[in-house]
Amino acid sequence: MLKKARIQAANKCYFGLTKLLKSRVISKNLKSQIYQTLIKPVVTYGSETWTMRKKDKNFLLVFKSKVLRKIYGPCIDEHTGEWRILKNKELQDLYQKPSIKEDITKRRLKWTGHSWRKTGSLIKIVQENAPKGKRPLGRPRLRWEDRIKEDIEKVKPGLDWKELALDRETWRQICWTTWS
Repeated sequence: MLKKARIQAANKCYFGLTKLLKSRVISKNLKSQIYQTLIKPVVTYGSETWTMRKKDKNFLLVFKSKVLRKIYGPCIDEHTGEWRILKNKELQDLYQKPSIKEDITKRRLKWTGHSWRKTGSLIKIVQENAPKGKRPLGRPRLRWEDRIKEDIEKVKPGLDWKELALDRETWRQICWTTWS
């Protein structure tokens, strides 16, 4: 629900800037900087706490493609000579910056390390004192901690993220290898 609200807010920002993004006077490089500094932060605000399901990733990728198509515009097809919309792969080749998904992973890991090292942190208290009771039947919902474990498992398999987060330099290296 929260992610949909973020995309809706970003859509408002996007539609407010469509005249700039459509303009032929402004360079594509400047338009991509406008996207990077004005629209993308609206989408990713508060993303440190998201669990990011596949459906959410798809919503974000569709939004990004929509904005980039407006920035780069259509192109002429080599075979038919007709105008056509750019494909996602072509957009990514033109944009050459990390996707929203990678940016959210970076932000989530940075915030996780920071909040875990902070003494008296609410997130640390909640994580250490697991709630009592039974979970409902069926497939369990994806938790925030599960997503952190998955992100760390890609970089350093078999290690506990809580121990790694306590060492600032190690955590910083993990974060850099994750998003660079």
